[in-house]
Amino acid sequence: MVNNSSEPAQNMSARGEDFTHEEMIAWCFGFGIIDVLIVISNTLAIVVFTRSKLLRKRTNYFLLCLAIADMMVGTISLPMFLYTLVAYIQGGHVSPLVVQVPLVFDIFTGFASVFALAIISLERLYSVVLPNWHRTTPSYVYGISIAIIWTLAGLPVVIRILEWEGLAKKDTMMYFTIVCFFICLVVICLAYIGIWIKVVQRMHEKTQRSLEKDKRLAMTLFLVTAIFVLTWLPFQGMNIYIPKICRAGVCPKDMQIMLYLTKLMQYANSFINPIIYTFKMPDFRRVVLALFGRRSYGASTRATSRMLTERRKRTSTLRSSEYEANGNCENAV
Repeated sequence: MVNNSSEPAQNMSARGEDFTHEEMIAWCFGFGIIDVLIVISNTLAIVVFTRSKLLRKRTNYFLLCLAIADMMVGTISLPMFLYTLVAYIQGGHVSPLVVQVPLVFDIFTGFASVFALAIISLERLYSVVLPNWHRTTPSYVYGISIAIIWTLAGLPVVIRILEWEGLAKKDTMMYFTIVCFFICLVVICLAYIGIWIKVVQRMHEKTQRSLEKDKRLAMTLFLVTAIFVLTWLPFQGMNIYIPKICRAGVCPKDMQIMLYLTKLMQYANSFINPIIYTFKMPDFRRVVLALFGRRSYGASTRATSRMLTERRKRTSTLRSSEYEANGNCENAV
């Protein structure tokens, strides 16, 4: 979701001058499908988080931040990127401002996602290592954390604008992105390693149900983080690699194809998260099914079925015991 490309990569990500008319239409169609999926999936995610009891779990505040950031991609960044593609297909002129605005929002929403994922991993570690403190943490701390996420996300935007104005060195943004991404990735990895170690150590202290719930949530958040890295990293690598082989915006067509593909992967990440929530978070799935008027046969239903089965077994055992006792009494008489 972050686009911190240098100027040659920026220009080619919008122009695609070596593509035929039909190829550019195909790229527009692909990006358009991704945009529709982003808007639909994240609208659903925002509705689920805001219209249900899911926000009682304060970790979901940060997941709501991710959904809002992804929605900004689908409603601002990607439509403007598509506008530049269509303009070049028609042979029209696109002002630098129209190219720069989606780049700014790519940077802003991408870094918001990175920082949110880092905060989520730290919050989960805090809940596992210090559960009593976590339960008594006031809600305003989460509000401050969210404000910090969006404030930090604005910092690279300022750096990029300073680069455009010639007030910062050309590679400042690239180095800032590498350092931030590396630090956040290390924090996330160490946090999840700490969570795993702590969960293993405390297996005997928790009920099976509580343990499974913690493991499921940690795995869901780790999956969100891993997919973000896999879809985000290739485009950032292209941004670093392309300027070294392309001069004055002139680049081989196969490199432009790779740039478009990695850009497509980057945008695709914005609709993947709600899909992960649906399949990996029973509470989220239950609310989604309720919105569409369907019953949920998720974890809670299975748990209820197990309870009923166990209750029937106990009842059957008691009845068998009573029959045996009555039989013994009759024999004794």
